[in-house]
Amino acid sequence: MNQKELETKIRGLYKSSDEVKSALESEFGKEFFTLDISERINGWEDMMEETGRPDAPVFVDLPEDLRDHFRKYYRVVIMNEAYNEGERMDIYDSSKARHYPYFLTNGSPSAFAFRGSIFDSTNAHAGSGSRLALKSAKRVEIAATKHPEIYREWLES
Repeated sequence: MNQKELETKIRGLYKSSDEVKSALESEFGKEFFTLDISERINGWEDMMEETGRPDAPVFVDLPEDLRDHFRKYYRVVIMNEAYNEGERMDIYDSSKARHYPYFLTNGSPSAFAFRGSIFDSTNAHAGSGSRLALKSAKRVEIAATKHPEIYREWLES
């Protein structure tokens, strides 16, 4: 187990109980547990370590022409899981906004750019699933500006 994996496990234990939280804070310091997610994730490797998920599977049971799309979708799901710190958005809870990135293009491949974030209630809209939502506009902005290629690859597949 490398250092990043150990840190992720420790952060996971931190949420388990007040006694464990107190013991871990005295051992590692409160600052260790308040490090913002945007500082912990800088690339795909960090996302996998944050979530404990493996690299994108091959999807051999799918028809060959669909495999690439699902590999790319998997990457978006893992990225969102990492930035949500494991929290799955409840599509039935209308009191919590679910945030999504919004991208604009001008028809040119070089013009793919993050434009902003939007949120929606639990009304059924395309793309408003719990795995594709982030829990704040700030997290959307961070993910979409740090990793636009992950979104772009999936949207183009």
